[in-house]
Amino acid sequence: MPRRLVGFFLMALVVIATNEISCFGAAHHRRLPAAARNDETLGSAVEEASGKACPTAGPGQQSAEPPQDAFHVVERGETLFRIAERYGTTVAALAHANGLPDPTKIYVGQRLRIPGGLPAIDPLSTTGYVVRAGETLQSIAACHATSWRALAQLNDMLSPNVLYAGQVVRVPLVDGGSSGRGGVLHEVAPGETLIGIALRHGVVPSTVADANGVSNPALIYPGQRLLIPGEGSPWLPEPFTTVDVHPIPVAQGETLVVTVRTAEPVTVSGQLFGRTVGFTEEAGVHYGLAGVHVLAEPGLYELSLTATDQGGWATSIATDIAVEAGSFGYERIPASPSLLDPALIADENARLEALRPTFTERRGWSGPLVRPCGGTVSSYFGTHRAYNTGPYTSYHGGVDLRGPTGTPVLAPAGGTVVMAESLAVRGNAVLLDHGWGVLTGFWHLSSIEVEVGQAVEAGDTIARIGNTGLSTGAHLHWEMWVGGVNVDPLQWLEPFYTWPDPAGAPPTKEVE
Repeated sequence: MPRRLVGFFLMALVVIATNEISCFGAAHHRRLPAAARNDETLGSAVEEASGKACPTAGPGQQSAEPPQDAFHVVERGETLFRIAERYGTTVAALAHANGLPDPTKIYVGQRLRIPGGLPAIDPLSTTGYVVRAGETLQSIAACHATSWRALAQLNDMLSPNVLYAGQVVRVPLVDGGSSGRGGVLHEVAPGETLIGIALRHGVVPSTVADANGVSNPALIYPGQRLLIPGEGSPWLPEPFTTVDVHPIPVAQGETLVVTVRTAEPVTVSGQLFGRTVGFTEEAGVHYGLAGVHVLAEPGLYELSLTATDQGGWATSIATDIAVEAGSFGYERIPASPSLLDPALIADENARLEALRPTFTERRGWSGPLVRPCGGTVSSYFGTHRAYNTGPYTSYHGGVDLRGPTGTPVLAPAGGTVVMAESLAVRGNAVLLDHGWGVLTGFWHLSSIEVEVGQAVEAGDTIARIGNTGLSTGAHLHWEMWVGGVNVDPLQWLEPFYTWPDPAGAPPTKEVE
Protein backbone atom coordinates (compact mmCIF):
# COMPACT_ATOMS: atom_id res chain seq x y z
CA MET A 1 0.00 0.00 0.00
CA PRO A 2 1.45 3.47 -0.87
CA ARG A 3 2.77 5.38 2.15
CA ARG A 4 0.31 8.22 1.55
CA LEU A 5 -2.64 5.80 1.66
CA VAL A 6 -1.29 4.21 4.84
CA GLY A 7 -1.18 7.61 6.53
CA PHE A 8 -4.70 8.41 5.33
CA PHE A 9 -5.97 5.06 6.60
CA LEU A 10 -4.46 5.56 10.07
CA MET A 11 -5.85 9.09 10.29
CA ALA A 12 -9.29 7.87 9.28
CA LEU A 13 -9.01 5.13 11.87
CA VAL A 14 -8.82 7.76 14.60
CA VAL A 15 -11.60 9.94 13.18
CA ILE A 16 -14.13 7.13 12.82
CA ALA A 17 -13.27 5.42 16.10
CA THR A 18 -16.43 5.29 18.16
CA ASN A 19 -15.49 2.82 20.86
CA GLU A 20 -16.21 4.20 24.28
CA ILE A 21 -13.71 3.31 26.96
CA SER A 22 -15.17 2.21 30.26
CA CYS A 23 -13.61 2.00 33.69
CA PHE A 24 -10.48 3.90 32.64
CA GLY A 25 -9.24 7.02 34.42
CA ALA A 26 -6.71 9.44 32.99
CA ALA A 27 -5.04 10.11 36.32
CA HIS A 28 -3.01 6.91 36.76
CA HIS A 29 0.24 8.77 36.30
CA ARG A 30 2.61 9.89 39.05
CA ARG A 31 0.39 12.25 41.04
CA LEU A 32 1.25 15.59 42.56
CA PRO A 33 1.19 16.09 46.33
CA ALA A 34 -2.33 16.51 47.68
CA ALA A 35 -1.81 20.22 48.33
CA ALA A 36 -0.90 20.80 44.68
CA ARG A 37 -3.73 18.66 43.36
CA ASN A 38 -6.33 20.45 45.43
CA ASP A 39 -5.57 23.70 43.61
CA GLU A 40 -7.30 22.33 40.50
CA THR A 41 -11.01 23.02 40.86
CA LEU A 42 -13.78 21.99 38.55
CA GLY A 43 -13.71 25.31 36.74
CA SER A 44 -10.00 25.31 35.88
CA ALA A 45 -10.31 23.49 32.55
CA VAL A 46 -13.94 23.89 31.53
CA GLU A 47 -15.94 26.94 30.54
CA GLU A 48 -19.70 26.41 30.83
CA ALA A 49 -21.84 27.77 28.00
CA SER A 50 -24.62 30.11 29.01
CA GLY A 51 -27.60 28.27 30.41
CA LYS A 52 -27.84 25.26 32.69
CA ALA A 53 -26.93 21.80 31.43
CA CYS A 54 -30.04 19.65 31.23
CA PRO A 55 -30.40 15.90 31.68
CA THR A 56 -30.14 13.60 28.71
CA ALA A 57 -32.23 10.53 28.25
CA GLY A 58 -30.84 7.39 29.87
CA PRO A 59 -31.55 4.81 32.57
CA GLY A 60 -33.72 6.47 35.17
CA GLN A 61 -33.35 9.91 33.53
CA GLN A 62 -35.73 12.17 31.61
CA SER A 63 -34.81 14.70 28.95
CA ALA A 64 -36.60 17.99 29.56
CA GLU A 65 -34.95 20.06 26.78
CA PRO A 66 -31.93 19.86 24.46
CA PRO A 67 -28.71 20.02 26.51
CA GLN A 68 -26.42 23.03 26.32
CA ASP A 69 -22.91 22.46 25.01
CA ALA A 70 -19.90 22.91 27.26
CA PHE A 71 -16.40 23.99 26.31
CA HIS A 72 -13.01 22.62 27.27
CA VAL A 73 -9.75 24.58 27.15
CA VAL A 74 -6.88 22.31 26.11
CA GLU A 75 -4.12 21.98 28.70
CA ARG A 76 -0.50 20.95 28.24
CA GLY A 77 -0.08 17.23 27.54
CA GLU A 78 -3.73 16.55 26.64
CA THR A 79 -4.85 14.64 23.56
CA LEU A 80 -8.22 14.59 21.89
CA PHE A 81 -8.61 10.99 23.00
CA ARG A 82 -8.08 11.94 26.66
CA ILE A 83 -10.52 14.83 26.39
CA ALA A 84 -13.14 12.60 24.76
CA GLU A 85 -12.71 10.02 27.50
CA ARG A 86 -13.00 12.71 30.17
CA TYR A 87 -16.44 13.82 28.95
CA GLY A 88 -17.82 10.41 27.98
CA THR A 89 -17.78 11.13 24.25
CA THR A 90 -15.67 9.97 21.28
CA VAL A 91 -12.79 11.35 19.20
CA ALA A 92 -15.03 11.32 16.12
CA ALA A 93 -17.72 13.35 17.87
CA LEU A 94 -15.24 15.96 19.10
CA ALA A 95 -13.56 16.21 15.71
CA HIS A 96 -16.93 16.70 13.98
CA ALA A 97 -18.20 19.25 16.53
CA ASN A 98 -15.06 21.36 16.22
CA GLY A 99 -14.31 20.91 12.50
CA LEU A 100 -10.93 19.31 13.12
CA PRO A 101 -9.41 17.93 9.90
CA ASP A 102 -6.61 16.23 11.89
CA PRO A 103 -7.61 15.07 15.41
CA THR A 104 -3.94 14.68 16.36
CA LYS A 105 -3.28 18.40 16.01
CA ILE A 106 -4.75 20.34 18.91
CA TYR A 107 -2.87 23.00 20.85
CA VAL A 108 -2.63 24.38 24.38
CA GLY A 109 -5.31 26.99 25.00
CA GLN A 110 -7.56 25.77 22.17
CA ARG A 111 -11.26 26.03 23.05
CA LEU A 112 -13.15 22.85 22.13
CA ARG A 113 -16.90 22.40 22.06
CA ILE A 114 -18.11 19.35 23.99
CA PRO A 115 -21.18 18.09 22.10
CA GLY A 116 -24.18 17.03 24.14
CA GLY A 117 -23.29 19.09 27.18
CA LEU A 118 -22.77 17.65 30.63
CA PRO A 119 -25.67 15.36 31.58
CA ALA A 120 -27.19 15.72 35.00
CA ILE A 121 -27.99 12.69 37.15
CA ASP A 122 -31.35 12.00 38.76
CA PRO A 123 -30.54 11.60 42.51
CA LEU A 124 -33.43 9.14 42.82
CA SER A 125 -31.71 6.77 40.38
CA THR A 126 -28.39 6.56 42.20
CA THR A 127 -26.70 4.25 44.65
CA GLY A 128 -23.72 4.37 46.97
CA TYR A 129 -20.33 3.31 45.60
CA VAL A 130 -17.23 2.63 47.71
CA VAL A 131 -14.06 3.98 46.09
CA ARG A 132 -11.30 1.42 45.67
CA ALA A 133 -7.59 2.17 45.96
CA GLY A 134 -6.29 3.65 42.72
CA GLU A 135 -9.65 4.69 41.26
CA THR A 136 -10.32 8.16 39.90
CA LEU A 137 -13.55 10.07 39.36
CA GLN A 138 -13.00 9.65 35.62
CA SER A 139 -12.77 5.85 35.86
CA ILE A 140 -15.83 5.64 38.14
CA ALA A 141 -17.79 7.85 35.73
CA ALA A 142 -16.85 5.66 32.78
CA CYS A 143 -17.95 2.55 34.69
CA HIS A 144 -21.37 4.06 35.28
CA ALA A 145 -22.05 5.59 31.86
CA THR A 146 -21.76 9.21 32.90
CA SER A 147 -19.19 12.03 33.05
CA TRP A 148 -16.83 12.93 35.87
CA ARG A 149 -18.32 16.43 36.02
CA ALA A 150 -21.82 15.02 36.50
CA LEU A 151 -20.54 12.87 39.37
CA ALA A 152 -18.71 15.84 40.89
CA GLN A 153 -21.88 17.91 40.76
CA LEU A 154 -23.99 15.10 42.21
CA ASN A 155 -21.54 14.64 45.12
CA ASP A 156 -20.86 18.38 45.71
CA MET A 157 -17.12 17.94 45.02
CA LEU A 158 -14.98 21.05 44.69
CA SER A 159 -12.23 19.06 42.98
CA PRO A 160 -12.51 15.79 41.04
CA ASN A 161 -9.01 14.79 42.15
CA VAL A 162 -9.76 14.45 45.86
CA LEU A 163 -10.85 10.85 46.15
CA TYR A 164 -9.64 8.40 48.76
CA ALA A 165 -9.96 4.68 49.36
CA GLY A 166 -13.14 3.88 51.25
CA GLN A 167 -14.95 7.08 50.30
CA VAL A 168 -18.63 6.60 49.40
CA VAL A 169 -19.89 8.49 46.37
CA ARG A 170 -23.29 8.52 44.70
CA VAL A 171 -23.36 7.01 41.20
CA PRO A 172 -26.16 6.34 38.70
CA LEU A 173 -27.59 2.86 38.43
CA VAL A 174 -26.49 0.94 35.34
CA ASP A 175 -28.88 -1.39 33.53
CA GLY A 176 -28.46 -4.95 34.72
CA GLY A 177 -25.89 -3.90 37.26
CA SER A 178 -23.26 -3.82 34.51
CA SER A 179 -20.10 -1.77 34.94
CA GLY A 180 -19.52 -1.47 31.19
CA ARG A 181 -16.73 -2.93 29.17
CA GLY A 182 -13.56 -3.80 30.99
CA GLY A 183 -9.90 -3.71 30.08
CA VAL A 184 -6.44 -3.44 31.53
CA LEU A 185 -3.79 -0.76 31.39
CA HIS A 186 -0.43 -1.65 29.89
CA GLU A 187 2.57 0.61 30.50
CA VAL A 188 4.86 0.58 27.48
CA ALA A 189 8.36 -0.68 28.27
CA PRO A 190 11.49 0.24 26.28
CA GLY A 191 11.63 -1.67 23.01
CA GLU A 192 7.95 -2.66 22.96
CA THR A 193 5.77 -2.13 19.90
CA LEU A 194 2.02 -1.72 19.64
CA ILE A 195 1.78 -4.91 17.58
CA GLY A 196 3.80 -6.86 20.16
CA ILE A 197 1.70 -5.52 23.03
CA ALA A 198 -1.52 -6.42 21.23
CA LEU A 199 -0.33 -9.94 20.45
CA ARG A 200 0.81 -10.39 24.07
CA HIS A 201 -2.75 -9.71 25.22
CA GLY A 202 -4.40 -11.67 22.44
CA VAL A 203 -6.17 -8.73 20.77
CA VAL A 204 -6.05 -7.23 17.29
CA PRO A 205 -3.52 -4.35 17.00
CA SER A 206 -6.10 -2.04 15.39
CA THR A 207 -8.34 -2.56 18.44
CA VAL A 208 -5.60 -1.23 20.71
CA ALA A 209 -4.98 1.68 18.34
CA ASP A 210 -8.70 2.52 18.23
CA ALA A 211 -9.09 2.35 21.99
CA ASN A 212 -6.20 4.73 22.59
CA GLY A 213 -6.53 7.14 19.68
CA VAL A 214 -3.13 6.10 18.34
CA SER A 215 -2.82 7.46 14.78
CA ASN A 216 0.69 6.11 14.20
CA PRO A 217 1.44 2.80 15.96
CA ALA A 218 5.16 3.45 15.54
CA LEU A 219 5.01 6.51 17.79
CA ILE A 220 4.20 4.89 21.12
CA TYR A 221 6.80 5.62 23.80
CA PRO A 222 8.15 4.06 27.03
CA GLY A 223 5.96 4.96 29.99
CA GLN A 224 2.85 5.52 27.87
CA ARG A 225 -0.21 3.71 29.23
CA LEU A 226 -2.42 1.94 26.76
CA LEU A 227 -5.88 0.54 27.42
CA ILE A 228 -6.17 -3.08 26.25
CA PRO A 229 -9.93 -3.62 25.76
CA GLY A 230 -11.41 -6.68 27.42
CA GLU A 231 -12.11 -7.95 30.91
CA GLY A 232 -10.04 -6.83 33.86
CA SER A 233 -9.55 -4.16 36.54
CA PRO A 234 -8.77 -1.11 34.43
CA TRP A 235 -8.51 1.44 37.20
CA LEU A 236 -5.03 0.03 37.88
CA PRO A 237 -2.17 -0.15 35.38
CA GLU A 238 -0.33 -3.40 34.74
CA PRO A 239 1.13 -5.24 36.52
CA PHE A 240 -1.22 -4.24 39.39
CA THR A 241 -4.46 -6.23 39.53
CA THR A 242 -5.83 -5.27 42.97
CA VAL A 243 -4.78 -2.97 45.80
CA ASP A 244 -6.65 -3.20 49.11
CA VAL A 245 -6.16 -1.11 52.22
CA HIS A 246 -7.61 -1.97 55.62
CA PRO A 247 -9.08 -0.53 57.77
CA ILE A 248 -10.54 2.46 55.95
CA PRO A 249 -10.60 5.04 57.28
CA VAL A 250 -7.69 4.36 59.62
CA ALA A 251 -7.50 6.13 62.99
CA GLN A 252 -4.53 7.76 64.71
CA GLY A 253 -2.46 5.08 66.43
CA GLU A 254 -3.80 2.18 64.33
CA THR A 255 -2.10 -0.22 61.94
CA LEU A 256 -2.87 -0.02 58.22
CA VAL A 257 -2.55 -3.16 56.07
CA VAL A 258 -1.88 -2.78 52.33
CA THR A 259 -2.44 -5.87 50.14
CA VAL A 260 -1.20 -5.83 46.55
CA ARG A 261 -1.82 -8.46 43.89
CA THR A 262 -0.06 -8.36 40.54
CA ALA A 263 -0.30 -10.15 37.20
CA GLU A 264 3.39 -11.10 37.13
CA PRO A 265 6.34 -11.44 39.55
CA VAL A 266 7.41 -8.02 40.82
CA THR A 267 9.00 -6.30 43.78
CA VAL A 268 6.65 -3.89 45.56
CA SER A 269 7.70 -0.82 47.54
CA GLY A 270 5.66 1.97 49.08
CA GLN A 271 5.71 5.38 50.72
CA LEU A 272 3.23 6.77 53.27
CA PHE A 273 3.57 9.61 55.80
CA GLY A 274 7.04 10.27 54.38
CA ARG A 275 8.18 6.81 55.46
CA THR A 276 8.97 3.65 53.55
CA VAL A 277 6.37 0.87 53.72
CA GLY A 278 8.13 -2.49 53.67
CA PHE A 279 6.48 -5.27 51.66
CA THR A 280 6.79 -9.03 51.90
CA GLU A 281 5.44 -11.58 49.44
CA GLU A 282 3.54 -14.68 50.52
CA ALA A 283 1.87 -17.06 48.07
CA GLY A 284 2.11 -14.47 45.29
CA VAL A 285 0.48 -11.69 47.36
CA HIS A 286 2.40 -8.65 48.61
CA TYR A 287 1.68 -7.36 52.12
CA GLY A 288 2.79 -4.08 53.64
CA LEU A 289 2.09 -2.68 57.11
CA ALA A 290 2.20 0.97 58.16
CA GLY A 291 1.73 2.50 61.58
CA VAL A 292 -0.27 5.73 61.86
CA HIS A 293 1.36 8.07 64.35
CA VAL A 294 -0.85 9.06 67.25
CA LEU A 295 -0.12 12.75 66.52
CA ALA A 296 -0.74 12.56 62.75
CA GLU A 297 -3.13 15.30 61.67
CA PRO A 298 -6.51 13.90 60.56
CA GLY A 299 -6.93 14.23 56.81
CA LEU A 300 -5.85 12.70 53.51
CA TYR A 301 -2.38 11.24 52.98
CA GLU A 302 -0.98 9.89 49.72
CA LEU A 303 0.03 6.24 49.59
CA SER A 304 2.35 5.64 46.64
CA LEU A 305 3.14 2.13 45.42
CA THR A 306 5.77 1.02 42.93
CA ALA A 307 5.94 -2.41 41.26
CA THR A 308 9.28 -3.26 39.66
CA ASP A 309 9.37 -6.23 37.30
CA GLN A 310 12.24 -8.62 36.71
CA GLY A 311 13.55 -6.46 33.90
CA GLY A 312 13.79 -3.42 36.17
CA TRP A 313 10.77 -1.61 34.70
CA ALA A 314 8.88 0.26 37.44
CA THR A 315 5.18 1.18 37.46
CA SER A 316 3.86 3.56 40.12
CA ILE A 317 0.37 4.39 41.33
CA ALA A 318 -0.94 6.54 44.15
CA THR A 319 -4.12 6.72 46.21
CA ASP A 320 -5.24 8.85 49.12
CA ILE A 321 -5.76 7.34 52.57
CA ALA A 322 -8.11 8.98 55.07
CA VAL A 323 -6.84 9.29 58.65
CA GLU A 324 -9.43 10.07 61.30
CA ALA A 325 -8.94 11.33 64.83
CA GLY A 326 -8.48 8.83 67.64
CA SER A 327 -9.93 9.15 71.12
CA PHE A 328 -7.30 9.80 73.77
CA GLY A 329 -7.39 10.94 77.38
CA TYR A 330 -5.05 12.94 79.60
CA GLU A 331 -3.09 12.02 82.72
CA ARG A 332 -0.44 13.54 84.98
CA ILE A 333 2.39 11.33 86.25
CA PRO A 334 4.56 11.96 89.35
CA ALA A 335 8.22 11.25 88.58
CA SER A 336 11.67 11.64 90.09
CA PRO A 337 13.44 14.66 88.51
CA SER A 338 16.57 12.54 88.04
CA LEU A 339 14.70 10.26 85.63
CA LEU A 340 13.47 13.24 83.61
CA ASP A 341 16.99 14.36 82.69
CA PRO A 342 16.81 15.21 78.92
CA ALA A 343 20.29 13.80 78.28
CA LEU A 344 19.39 10.50 79.95
CA ILE A 345 16.15 10.23 77.98
CA ALA A 346 17.88 11.12 74.69
CA ASP A 347 20.54 8.44 75.15
CA GLU A 348 17.93 5.79 75.90
CA ASN A 349 15.75 6.84 72.96
CA ALA A 350 18.76 6.64 70.66
CA ARG A 351 19.30 3.05 71.78
CA LEU A 352 15.73 2.15 70.78
CA GLU A 353 15.72 4.22 67.58
CA ALA A 354 18.51 2.03 66.26
CA LEU A 355 16.15 -0.97 66.50
CA ARG A 356 13.01 0.64 65.03
CA PRO A 357 13.88 -0.06 61.36
CA THR A 358 14.15 -3.82 62.05
CA PHE A 359 12.40 -5.70 59.22
CA THR A 360 12.50 -9.45 58.67
CA GLU A 361 10.65 -11.51 56.08
CA ARG A 362 9.30 -14.31 58.27
CA ARG A 363 6.04 -13.59 60.07
CA GLY A 364 5.37 -14.95 63.57
CA TRP A 365 1.57 -14.64 63.76
CA SER A 366 -1.48 -15.80 61.82
CA GLY A 367 -4.31 -14.26 63.82
CA PRO A 368 -4.98 -12.11 66.90
CA LEU A 369 -2.04 -11.82 69.30
CA VAL A 370 -1.86 -13.47 72.71
CA ARG A 371 -2.44 -11.09 75.62
CA PRO A 372 0.93 -10.88 77.45
CA CYS A 373 -0.73 -10.98 80.90
CA GLY A 374 -4.22 -11.10 82.34
CA GLY A 375 -4.30 -7.75 84.16
CA THR A 376 -6.78 -4.99 83.34
CA VAL A 377 -5.70 -1.78 81.58
CA SER A 378 -4.52 1.00 83.89
CA SER A 379 -3.40 3.41 81.13
CA TYR A 380 -4.36 3.27 77.46
CA PHE A 381 -2.22 3.87 74.40
CA GLY A 382 -2.08 7.46 73.18
CA THR A 383 -3.00 9.09 76.49
CA HIS A 384 -1.54 12.60 76.56
CA ARG A 385 0.84 12.89 79.50
CA ALA A 386 2.33 15.53 81.75
CA TYR A 387 4.98 14.80 84.42
CA ASN A 388 4.80 16.43 87.86
CA THR A 389 3.61 20.01 87.27
CA GLY A 390 4.83 20.25 83.67
CA PRO A 391 2.78 20.69 80.48
CA TYR A 392 1.27 17.90 78.37
CA THR A 393 4.22 17.40 76.05
CA SER A 394 4.19 13.63 75.46
CA TYR A 395 1.87 10.70 74.96
CA HIS A 396 1.73 7.15 76.28
CA GLY A 397 3.48 4.96 73.72
CA GLY A 398 1.95 1.67 74.90
CA VAL A 399 -0.63 0.03 77.15
CA ASP A 400 -0.16 -0.45 80.91
CA LEU A 401 -1.54 -3.70 82.31
CA ARG A 402 -2.02 -4.24 86.04
CA GLY A 403 -0.30 -7.16 87.72
CA PRO A 404 1.70 -7.97 90.88
CA THR A 405 5.48 -8.27 90.78
CA GLY A 406 6.58 -11.66 89.49
CA THR A 407 3.55 -12.25 87.23
CA PRO A 408 4.72 -14.07 84.05
CA VAL A 409 4.89 -12.01 80.84
CA LEU A 410 4.03 -14.05 77.74
CA ALA A 411 5.22 -13.60 74.17
CA PRO A 412 2.18 -12.34 72.19
CA ALA A 413 3.39 -14.07 68.99
CA GLY A 414 6.31 -16.00 67.62
CA GLY A 415 9.50 -14.07 67.01
CA THR A 416 13.09 -13.38 67.97
CA VAL A 417 14.50 -11.47 70.95
CA VAL A 418 16.36 -8.39 69.70
CA MET A 419 16.89 -6.66 73.07
CA ALA A 420 17.02 -7.92 76.66
CA GLU A 421 18.70 -5.46 79.04
CA SER A 422 18.27 -2.92 81.81
CA LEU A 423 17.47 0.70 80.87
CA ALA A 424 17.36 3.78 83.12
CA VAL A 425 13.86 5.04 82.28
CA ARG A 426 12.19 1.86 81.00
CA GLY A 427 13.79 -0.42 83.58
CA ASN A 428 14.37 -4.04 82.64
CA ALA A 429 13.26 -4.31 79.02
CA VAL A 430 12.63 -6.97 76.37
CA LEU A 431 12.01 -6.32 72.67
CA LEU A 432 10.72 -8.98 70.27
CA ASP A 433 10.82 -8.98 66.45
CA HIS A 434 7.75 -10.68 64.97
CA GLY A 435 8.56 -10.03 61.30
CA TRP A 436 7.22 -7.65 58.65
CA GLY A 437 8.34 -4.64 60.69
CA VAL A 438 6.23 -5.60 63.74
CA LEU A 439 8.00 -5.44 67.12
CA THR A 440 6.68 -5.59 70.69
CA GLY A 441 8.39 -4.16 73.78
CA PHE A 442 7.93 -4.90 77.49
CA TRP A 443 9.21 -2.41 80.10
CA HIS A 444 9.60 -2.14 83.92
CA LEU A 445 10.18 -5.89 84.34
CA SER A 446 11.35 -7.44 87.58
CA SER A 447 13.29 -10.13 85.72
CA ILE A 448 14.22 -11.08 82.15
CA GLU A 449 14.01 -14.75 81.18
CA VAL A 450 15.24 -14.67 77.58
CA GLU A 451 18.38 -13.54 75.79
CA VAL A 452 19.13 -11.74 72.53
CA GLY A 453 18.85 -14.00 69.49
CA GLN A 454 16.54 -16.50 71.20
CA ALA A 455 13.50 -17.67 69.23
CA VAL A 456 10.17 -17.66 71.09
CA GLU A 457 6.68 -18.94 70.35
CA ALA A 458 3.35 -17.37 71.27
CA GLY A 459 2.64 -17.99 74.96
CA ASP A 460 6.27 -18.53 76.03
CA THR A 461 7.28 -16.81 79.28
CA ILE A 462 9.80 -14.10 78.41
CA ALA A 463 9.91 -12.04 81.64
CA ARG A 464 8.03 -11.12 84.83
CA ILE A 465 6.13 -7.99 85.79
CA GLY A 466 8.01 -5.49 87.95
CA ASN A 467 8.43 -1.86 89.03
CA THR A 468 11.83 -0.86 87.60
CA GLY A 469 12.80 2.39 85.87
CA LEU A 470 10.34 5.31 85.69
CA SER A 471 7.39 3.51 87.26
CA THR A 472 4.94 4.35 90.06
CA GLY A 473 4.01 0.75 90.85
CA ALA A 474 4.17 -2.83 89.63
CA HIS A 475 2.71 -3.14 86.14
CA LEU A 476 3.57 -4.19 82.59
CA HIS A 477 4.09 -1.55 79.94
CA TRP A 478 3.36 -3.27 76.60
CA GLU A 479 4.54 -1.41 73.53
CA MET A 480 4.13 -2.19 69.82
CA TRP A 481 5.88 -0.79 66.76
CA VAL A 482 4.77 -1.19 63.15
CA GLY A 483 7.12 0.20 60.54
CA GLY A 484 8.98 1.97 63.33
CA VAL A 485 5.87 3.80 64.59
CA ASN A 486 4.22 3.21 67.98
CA VAL A 487 0.70 1.83 67.53
CA ASP A 488 -2.06 0.58 69.81
CA PRO A 489 -1.35 -3.10 70.62
CA LEU A 490 -4.98 -3.63 71.68
CA GLN A 491 -6.00 -3.44 68.00
CA TRP A 492 -3.95 -6.60 67.46
CA LEU A 493 -5.87 -8.54 70.12
CA GLU A 494 -8.92 -8.45 67.86
CA PRO A 495 -9.28 -10.09 64.41
CA PHE A 496 -9.05 -6.78 62.55
CA TYR A 497 -7.54 -8.48 59.49
CA THR A 498 -7.71 -11.99 58.04
CA TRP A 499 -4.05 -12.92 57.87
CA PRO A 500 -2.88 -15.74 55.59
CA ASP A 501 -1.58 -18.89 57.20
CA PRO A 502 2.05 -18.66 58.37
CA ALA A 503 5.20 -19.85 56.59
CA GLY A 504 4.02 -18.73 53.16
CA ALA A 505 1.08 -21.15 52.91
CA PRO A 506 -1.95 -19.99 50.87
CA PRO A 507 -4.69 -18.22 52.87
CA THR A 508 -7.40 -20.49 54.22
CA LYS A 509 -10.04 -17.91 53.25
CA GLU A 510 -10.21 -14.79 51.19
CA VAL A 511 -8.34 -11.82 52.64
CA GLU A 512 -10.72 -9.01 53.47
